[in-house]
Amino acid sequence: MLHLLLNGLVTALQWHNLEVIALSTLLGLWIGVIPGLGPVMAMAILFPFTFFMEPLAGLLMLASIHVAGTYSGSISAITINVPGDPASAATTFDGYAMARQGKARVAMGISITASFIGALVGSFTLIAASKPLAAVALHFGPAENFALAVLGLCVVAAASTGSTSKALLMGALGLAISFVGTDDVLGYPRFTFGFVELESKIGFVPVLIGLFAVAELMHLMVAGGKISESGQLHGRLSDGVREVFRHPAALARGSLIGVICGVIPGVGAVTANLLAHMFETRVAREPGRFGKGAPEGIIAPEASNNACVHAALIPTLTLGIPASGGTALVLVAVTIHGLRPGPMLFSSQPDLVYGFFAGMLVGAVLFTVFGLLFARWLALITLAPAPLLVPCLLVVSLIGAYAYNQSFLDVAWAVIFGVVGFMARRYGFPVVGLVMGLLLGGLTETSFHQSLEISDGSYLIFLQQPIAATILGLAALLVVGSGLLDARSRKALSVANLDEA
Repeated sequence: MLHLLLNGLVTALQWHNLEVIALSTLLGLWIGVIPGLGPVMAMAILFPFTFFMEPLAGLLMLASIHVAGTYSGSISAITINVPGDPASAATTFDGYAMARQGKARVAMGISITASFIGALVGSFTLIAASKPLAAVALHFGPAENFALAVLGLCVVAAASTGSTSKALLMGALGLAISFVGTDDVLGYPRFTFGFVELESKIGFVPVLIGLFAVAELMHLMVAGGKISESGQLHGRLSDGVREVFRHPAALARGSLIGVICGVIPGVGAVTANLLAHMFETRVAREPGRFGKGAPEGIIAPEASNNACVHAALIPTLTLGIPASGGTALVLVAVTIHGLRPGPMLFSSQPDLVYGFFAGMLVGAVLFTVFGLLFARWLALITLAPAPLLVPCLLVVSLIGAYAYNQSFLDVAWAVIFGVVGFMARRYGFPVVGLVMGLLLGGLTETSFHQSLEISDGSYLIFLQQPIAATILGLAALLVVGSGLLDARSRKALSVANLDEA
């Protein structure tokens, strides 16, 4: 395998392929910063150009845009609390908190390094373990996917540093919002109240822009000042780079979560990003640090989403099952050029496959170099005064919401959920619960219906499947354990108050 990878590296470093990787990486970095666009949209726009390119060059163009765009979504997430790509949603929690402390450059150094290592882990996993991991993914059917979605929602409650009931309530609200529109299974509209516009569902991107961007801009407008509360920038990019290596466990956990979420079709980088942050919150000795600028709160999410993007190519290339929108475009590009995904692809086209793998490694190096070059200048945005910054960013955010579907209704949703996010933050309701509920709603419902179809309506299917039963048991333990911890914390607080009295 090593000699195949070396041959692939020689192929990827040929001038015309290297030029494609470099230009696509720059485009992905630029697109990923802009809220509401994201790398998948750029891939879709440029997809027709792959018809006239060599197969390897076309695949490298799409993959480089996807990888670089996934990383660069963290830049706006850190500097202005607006995830450029939904896969950087959890990065806002601690990344923006560090920017508020004047440590935007440190946060971006952490993000760049964690993203690079996560990309390397995902790439080497793709190279070394494609076939074995694809075999594991085959064991995940509708019942297992439903259990996994339930676990994701329960992790929200378990990872919440506040009230478990509030976190579950926000998760339920997110699920309810995901049910608005045309039923994916039965095909009829529901909860639309006669509005035709609601039949196409409430878009995830406008909700995300509202909850994170508009809500934060409202807070910034009320508070005034600058994003950097001290009015200065502290620390350097190199400080962030070193910080990553002080937390190897967080880096490893985030990368592992990303690989697992990538291998399972339908989960994706957004879920990996959020789950990695929640898991770090749960295993931390001091969970109260998270949301206030904890380095692990950037390291794990950024390692996870970049590892996921690479690992998601495993079921795509070995089984012909796309794990996300970006990998679906890669799969179509493969088939258009007369290639057939599957085990035979590795034996019939080794130069193409390993040239593609090596090209993704080169792309990871390039987005790291470009990120280090541009990050120090982008950090300056945190020093702009709020009266100047808020109107500009509000316009950019709402344009991003409009660009999602070229619909003014999406702009309205962004504003509405901006108010929801502002009020939730004010009264201690974690918005991440709503995000996870909305994100996993479709997977939960579809897998639930498919499972009942398979079992002729018997709910025992969720307990008869060993993997599904194990995952559901873990979800139950998380909720019960979190409830007990909340009760213990309230009891300790009341005892402390009595002692003070």
